[in-house]
Amino acid sequence: MFSKNTKNPYDFLSHSATSQTISNRINVVKNHFNSSEERHKQDRDQLLNQISQEPHEEMKEELELELHFFEHFFDRIHRVSTLLITYSLLENLMAKICKEKSERYQISESFEEYVNINGYGVPKFKEYLQKHFKADFSEDKIEKHWSKICTLNKLRNALAHSEGDLDQYRHCSVSACKNLLNTIKSTKGLSLYSSTIIISEQYVNESFVAVEGLLLRLAEINIKMNRQENF
Repeated sequence: MFSKNTKNPYDFLSHSATSQTISNRINVVKNHFNSSEERHKQDRDQLLNQISQEPHEEMKEELELELHFFEHFFDRIHRVSTLLITYSLLENLMAKICKEKSERYQISESFEEYVNINGYGVPKFKEYLQKHFKADFSEDKIEKHWSKICTLNKLRNALAHSEGDLDQYRHCSVSACKNLLNTIKSTKGLSLYSSTIIISEQYVNESFVAVEGLLLRLAEINIKMNRQENF
C-alpha cells in the first residue's frame, strides 16, 4: 500500500514532509476512498437489479427511494469527508514544508512568527514560500496543480461551514458564495442538486493528483536547496 523506504514505514504520520512521506499519506487516503467507492458501486448495482426485477410497483418505489438516498446521501457523505481530510492533509504537510525550510535555513522571520501575524492556511503558506524561498507558483509543474487547489479551497470552505449548502453558505459570505457558484458551473465533476453541492468520484481522484503533485514539487524544490547548501 505504501513504500517502506522510510525509517519506520508504520510511523509515517510523524515524519517530515519528504516526497516519500507525502506519497505514503496520500495513497492511504486514496486507496481507502477507491476501495469504498468500489463497494458502493456493487451495492448500487445490486439495488438497480432489484428495482428492474421487482414486479410490485409499491415495492419498486421504495427501492427507488432507497437508491435516491444512497446516491445523494451515502455517496456524497463519503466524498465530502474524503475531500475534507485531503485538504487537511495538504494544509498540514505544506505547513511542515514551510516550518522545516524556515528552521533549516534559519530565516529571520520564522514560519511561526509569520502565521501568527498573517494567519494560518494554504494561501498564507504559499505567500511565505514565495517571500522567503522564491517559490514560483506560475511554473507549469506547480500552476497546473495550484489552480485546482484554489478550487478545492473554495469548495472546502463551503463544505466545512455549511455542508455544501449554498443557501446557507450565502449567510457566511455572499461574494464567496457567488464566486463558488461560478466555479461549480465551470468545473467538471461538480454540480448542484437544488442548492447542495454534488461531487463526482472523478473530481475526488483529480484532487488527489493535484494535492500530491503540488506537495511533491515543493518537496523537490526543498531537496535541491538542501543540496545547494553543500556547495
